[in-house]
Amino acid sequence: MEEFMKWLDNILEKEKASHVNFFGKEFDLSTFSETLKKYGENRIREWEALLLEPHFLPKIEIARKADFPGFKIRPSNHCYEVVYQGKVLRVIDGQLQNDQKAHWLLGQSVLIDTRLKPNYENGEQMWHKDNFLGPIIEKLRKQEKIPKYEYGSQSSRFGVSSLDFDNQVKQVLLERLGLSFRHERAIEAIIIPQLYLYMPRKNNGTTNTWVWYEEFFGDCS
Repeated sequence: MEEFMKWLDNILEKEKASHVNFFGKEFDLSTFSETLKKYGENRIREWEALLLEPHFLPKIEIARKADFPGFKIRPSNHCYEVVYQGKVLRVIDGQLQNDQKAHWLLGQSVLIDTRLKPNYENGEQMWHKDNFLGPIIEKLRKQEKIPKYEYGSQSSRFGVSSLDFDNQVKQVLLERLGLSFRHERAIEAIIIPQLYLYMPRKNNGTTNTWVWYEEFFGDCS
């Protein structure tokens, strides 16, 4: 029990330090602590071997003029304007609807992929040590459940359409992780590299590949 509590305390202290460095204050981590206890050390070690880490994103507005000490890279004014204009949509409670809180973090325990987004290399670029999504995507391509990738490795995350992801990849992830899975929301993708400065993806803004986010812009196409 003592070793278990030491393991748990290490994660919570690291999370608290990240929050203080970025937001300038602490948050209640009791629900995060209960989530960690629920899954246990062995399960979390398995996730870490896949370069995934559990974290807690507090419920807080990332306002246009938010004065957080670690908030260096900000969404543009245009990002806030399109939220206010109702152009940012997300599936909420099973329906595509206006996301007026697109600039909020939602107060959730999350499992984060720590890898740095790669630079474009004529389609041959790969995510570092992708033992997480890579084998899943490669297997689905071999089974002809999603189209082959013509520019590089069949384990590449690139060349997977949003429909293929929703209809095929997501289901396998659900079975493998036993967790609900979604893309990061845009505001999360902006905050996470600045919040967890020890992650490789702290440099995400320096690489030029594009990724899917959870939101839709304008309509569901």
